[in-house]
Amino acid sequence: MFPRFLLKCAIIAMLVCTAGAAWTQNFSGTVVDEKQAPLPTVNIVIPALKRGTVTDIAGNFKFEKLPAGIYAVQFSHIGYKTENRDVNLSQGNVTLTVKLQVTALTMSRVTVTAKPQATDVLSSPQSVTIVDGPQLERQRGQSIMQSIENNPGVSTFATGTNIVKPVIRGLTSQRVLVVTDGIRQEGNQWAEEHGPEIDALDVDRIEVVRGPNSVLYGSDALGGVVNIIKGEIPSAEEGAPLLAGKLLLNGFSNNHQTAGALMLSGASGIWGYRANVSARNGGDISTPAGKLFNSGAQELNGSGMIGAEGAWGSVMFDYSRFGQELQIHEDPAEDPTATPFQKIQHDRVHLHGHLPFSALRLEVDGGWQRNDRKEFEEENAATPVLNLLLKTSTLDVKAHHQPLGPIFGTFGISLMQQNHKSPSEEQLIPTYDLNNIGGFIYEELSLNKVNLSAGLRYDARRMEVQANDELGVEAQTRDYNAFTGTAGLVWRATEPLALALNAGRGWRAPTPFELFVNGVHEGTVRYEIGDNRLRPESSLSLDLAVRYASNRWHGEIAVFRNQIDRYIFIAPAGAEDPESGFPIYRHQQADATLIGTELAVEAQALKWLILTGGVDLIRGANDETNNPLPLLPANRLKLGARLTRAALGGLKNPYFAFNAKIVAAQNRVEVFETTTEGYALFDVGLGAEVPLGSDKLAVDLAVENFFNKAYRDHLNRYKLYAFNPGRNVTLKVSLPFTVVR
Repeated sequence: MFPRFLLKCAIIAMLVCTAGAAWTQNFSGTVVDEKQAPLPTVNIVIPALKRGTVTDIAGNFKFEKLPAGIYAVQFSHIGYKTENRDVNLSQGNVTLTVKLQVTALTMSRVTVTAKPQATDVLSSPQSVTIVDGPQLERQRGQSIMQSIENNPGVSTFATGTNIVKPVIRGLTSQRVLVVTDGIRQEGNQWAEEHGPEIDALDVDRIEVVRGPNSVLYGSDALGGVVNIIKGEIPSAEEGAPLLAGKLLLNGFSNNHQTAGALMLSGASGIWGYRANVSARNGGDISTPAGKLFNSGAQELNGSGMIGAEGAWGSVMFDYSRFGQELQIHEDPAEDPTATPFQKIQHDRVHLHGHLPFSALRLEVDGGWQRNDRKEFEEENAATPVLNLLLKTSTLDVKAHHQPLGPIFGTFGISLMQQNHKSPSEEQLIPTYDLNNIGGFIYEELSLNKVNLSAGLRYDARRMEVQANDELGVEAQTRDYNAFTGTAGLVWRATEPLALALNAGRGWRAPTPFELFVNGVHEGTVRYEIGDNRLRPESSLSLDLAVRYASNRWHGEIAVFRNQIDRYIFIAPAGAEDPESGFPIYRHQQADATLIGTELAVEAQALKWLILTGGVDLIRGANDETNNPLPLLPANRLKLGARLTRAALGGLKNPYFAFNAKIVAAQNRVEVFETTTEGYALFDVGLGAEVPLGSDKLAVDLAVENFFNKAYRDHLNRYKLYAFNPGRNVTLKVSLPFTVVR
């Protein structure tokens, strides 16, 4: 019933807003190069409005009938530095001239995740990493989170190559919120061998916000937010053809995996559509010491999106299905013939509306998800030993009000309802219903070179738990509530230099798993026990970042301190379950502090040579025992070089890349953890674009772990009895095409 209720609310809100639609402003101008010559085919995007266009032969562009407000506008062209402008349309029409500088660097862009309204990355109060375009194509892995794992402050917690969870500043699982197009990704992601159910081949852009963001996203965003952004619906007004598409083919030698996707899209009149189907099939992982028995995976995914846009605003409907079968490699010392596996199906519906009033812009997002996870004890088993079924409905409404002098901002409300049950015989957690309501306000004050921002949010959560005799749980109702806030300052000292300071308070409610689990968890080979006395976590984080972006080099250095009260973790109890023989682990709670430094830099040393580098340093401690926190990533140093040209023979944008990652030994571990040795990995890659009429075939060939290094990553669940994957040759092909203009 509740999903239908949310859907009705979203539709009613859209219809009400349509009645007051008011698109009144025009925005136009000219884009030129350093010699003041007009630049044609420059891409111009207003992310907040999902509007875009390109300059004509004279370098001119024009947007008509835009709602009043302050917007970040992005100007980009291959071979030129991306420029971002904040355009104030609250006083009437705006005309400007933008000059682009020649560069071979991947420059700063606009983020839609860090704040309610899109903003230049340099002007974000929090550190943001964006992966898109050719960079995403090169880094796209067997799991979506492998695409971001080498960025500053970001690593991954992995079980093989297909179960990969993001780690941001030492925090993972329920402390890092994953969203897709702004909708919370709600699956059974609390366990170590459960990863986000997202198709890696149906992603157009990834944004990572490092640091707490509970004001915008509520519970769980203590470490940061990963926003998976799918491709937008094309617009006929912006010149999209009736039928176009893209073919993606990926191959990985290490586990003989092949993957492919076909995307079709088009537009006619006010309507646009986009559809995607993908498949993946891989065998056992190879390490320098041999293959990991029973570590393969299969996927079959699909999605469809349709929407309309006009003077009244825009509306979009999106449906996707993620289907995956995973084999889980077990410790061969215990049972070398074990063949456990998982089957996961995740259905997702998203209804989005973007509509203007005369005094504000309204964004409405209604979502529904169904996560069905089955875990089987052995190959060909017909009945799962564990079945977890989670249904989630969400409704988010954001109102962006017109500027009040130098002040502009957003207020909104978020609703979430969940139902969880376990249809299988084995029960890890009881059946429960969860309801959450949150409201927030976020305002910005723009004063010439200084931008001040502040936000406040209140959340109330109720969890109604059904009695479960097997787990020893009585029927009960639990209530949680929290105030969270944030305050940020960004000083654009000069055009390429910015200083950002941010303070934020976040929170996280304990999960039913942490509260009530009581039984054998086959996936982790442990007998796990919850603690129903656990209280919500709360954090206070301070961030300081210095950013620089010119046409020759850009970079960021950031330092942070995140103090978490009542940090929840699981630790061995020093005993074994007599029936299963598995070690017993109990959930505990203690205050904790994490501090760290991140550095990332990219420089054009020569016209044809680009150098990159980065450093990640982090420490975390249990404040009560002074012991290190468990599962902290080791310190890292990253170095890279890319040789590139605009053209070589008949090839466009050819490149050759060399990358090194040097990881320190992780000796600062909790008493029940094992240490890991340091290691160095080297990757090489090359690629180019081959013109095919008006389209370009992109080919990327790379060798990961070039020297087949035997190593154990500290955040790999297999580290106790297996090495990480060895040498891996990857081939990635991307072919866009147009069928009907």
